[in-house]
Amino acid sequence: MATKSAKSSKTKSAKTDEKSLAEAYMRYVLTEGKMPPSVFAFCESIGIDEVDFYKFFSSFEALESDLWQSWMHSTLDSIKKDSNFESFSAREKVLAFYYTHLEVLKRRRSFVAMHWPEVKKKAGRVKSLQAYKKAFMNFANEVVEEGVDKGELKDRKRLTEQYDKAFWLQLIFVVDYWVQDASKDFEMTDAAVEKAVNLSFQLLGESALDSAIDFARFIWQSR
Repeated sequence: MATKSAKSSKTKSAKTDEKSLAEAYMRYVLTEGKMPPSVFAFCESIGIDEVDFYKFFSSFEALESDLWQSWMHSTLDSIKKDSNFESFSAREKVLAFYYTHLEVLKRRRSFVAMHWPEVKKKAGRVKSLQAYKKAFMNFANEVVEEGVDKGELKDRKRLTEQYDKAFWLQLIFVVDYWVQDASKDFEMTDAAVEKAVNLSFQLLGESALDSAIDFARFIWQSR
């Protein structure tokens, strides 16, 4: 009994903040193989009062949302700090994003892989990923606008407005491929990223897609 009390006292004296709570949460999930049954149970397991958790997060969902959002912001901050980033083409910016983002996620690969089946199943429509998605979509819109201005992407009016969604689906594909990649140092993922990005810019740029759209428009108007 004395030992348990000493352990609890020692833990409670430690600093409690967003980062330490997030780290403890991921450790719990990976060690136990499941989410904590309640905030109370989680706080008991790490020796803090439940009220201390609520100073930073309203729920586990809010905590996970903060995690994913922080990984996205860390990626975007990193690539934009590169002095050469602004001189990159739209395609190069997307490539830089993917390679950097996978490096960020690699530090939390076990946690990401454990949660990924649910994310993939719902195609990213998980509440805890909404802030993550919003940050990415803002980046994608910037890339699309720049790509159209510089002629890398074809302006197809209303269809152009959907390009950011295409890049979001591509991000889901890339992370999913990486989660399942068993190659050394994820070499296959690097190759898949380059091929996926090249294909997307070929399709969204001047391509056979325009001929297909013109043909479809002709068929529709000739009815």
